[in-house]
Amino acid sequence: MSERSMDMMLGRMEGQLEAILDRMDRADESRAGVHRRLDEFAHRLTRVESDVISVKHSQANMQAVTDDVVNLRTQAQGAGTAGRLLLKTGIAIVGAAGWLLGVYTWLTGRPPP
Repeated sequence: MSERSMDMMLGRMEGQLEAILDRMDRADESRAGVHRRLDEFAHRLTRVESDVISVKHSQANMQAVTDDVVNLRTQAQGAGTAGRLLLKTGIAIVGAAGWLLGVYTWLTGRPPP
């Protein structure tokens, strides 16, 4: 082999080695970027998990309040029903008393004592 062909072959090998080294550098940078993004994702996932836990605790507290409100609403509905029953009973008593006074006045011809 001539010296010129050896120089050319060495030049090609040197160029290929430089290309390989360049690819390896880019691969290292790419892997570093992937690891950085994975670390960011893990950090974000940890924050999301803590937020979900706090939401669960808040929901449990709100559930207790909601149950209390439902019980109070049921009691209020019962009180309303009892109030309507008492109102109707009172009207019936006053109506009956008025009717009895009218009958007494009609029978005796004078107002009640």
